[in-house]
Amino acid sequence: MIEIKNLTKKFESGDDVVIAVNDLSLKIPEGQFISVTGRSGSGKSTLLYQLGLLDHPSDGEVWIDGVNATALKEN
Repeated sequence: MIEIKNLTKKFESGDDVVIAVNDLSLKIPEGQFISVTGRSGSGKSTLLYQLGLLDHPSDGEVWIDGVNATALKEN
């Protein structure tokens, strides 16, 4: 199972802050297929980067099979 708890991802550039994903929570049960849709710039790729553990969230947690993946070290 994949579970996202209060996931937020912010990008900062100088004084500007872009919130790509804001306080998202969801559960994807084992064997479930989902699709992620939305307009350009809505945070789809950012969400997939979080699920693939390719980037760290600004806040919140990603759990995979009961393991808090956001707490894992890079190696």
